[in-house]
Amino acid sequence: MSFEFFDQSWDKELLLMLGINLGLLILLAWFVLLWLMLREFRKAMRPASDTVASDAASPATIAMCEESVNHAIDYSNENRETLNALIQIQQALEKQVAEIRAASQNPSEHDLASIEALNQKLSKSQQLIRKLKGDLDKSVRGLRKAKAKLLEQNDTVDGLRKQKEDIEKQFEQLEREYIMISESGGFQDVEQGFQKEKDQLLATIENYKQQLANQAPASTSGAASDELKQKLLAMQKQLMHVNKEKAFIEQKYLELTQKLENEDR
Repeated sequence: MSFEFFDQSWDKELLLMLGINLGLLILLAWFVLLWLMLREFRKAMRPASDTVASDAASPATIAMCEESVNHAIDYSNENRETLNALIQIQQALEKQVAEIRAASQNPSEHDLASIEALNQKLSKSQQLIRKLKGDLDKSVRGLRKAKAKLLEQNDTVDGLRKQKEDIEKQFEQLEREYIMISESGGFQDVEQGFQKEKDQLLATIENYKQQLANQAPASTSGAASDELKQKLLAMQKQLMHVNKEKAFIEQKYLELTQKLENEDR
């Protein structure tokens, strides 16, 4: 092989090296861009997690973050193909350098040093490409994990919103029922029913008290006295329960009446 042919092959190898270095610079710039996107994504996720109960901000924030993650994953897939192409070029270049070394007859020390330097550069480039590919795969795994968490958070927000809507519907149904009772005059009937039941309970309690007072303190009447005491306690508890129900209904009735008056204004 003539020295002129070796020089032409050497120029070709230098051009290939320049192409590889340019590709690596582009990949490094892309990784910086990806890192910035991930940082902005984390910043956007913090207010989304703090305002998970917000009806207005959470859906928009989650949609924006999900779109950013999808774009980042698409870019990662595209650049994985670029890395694979660079790996193939790297392997082809190493093969050509080996062929040049084998075909060269009596190369000078300068040529041998140049070939050795080129081999070292190729080795470093190969290590860098492998590292970039590993970082890219790790970034893709992280993005997919972030997307899964994002979808899980979206489901959580939807679940909380649905629970809130169900509770609101239940309260609206209760309000409608109370309003219907109020407008039809049914509240007065309910109040009268409670008062009647209260009077009956009071009369029963007084009757039991009277029986206890009239009972002789004989030992034979101890069982009957205990039974009357238990009945008296049961009546008192029932009376307390009736009073609580009556107080609750009165309070709810007053609240709904006030609400209707405010709406009429």
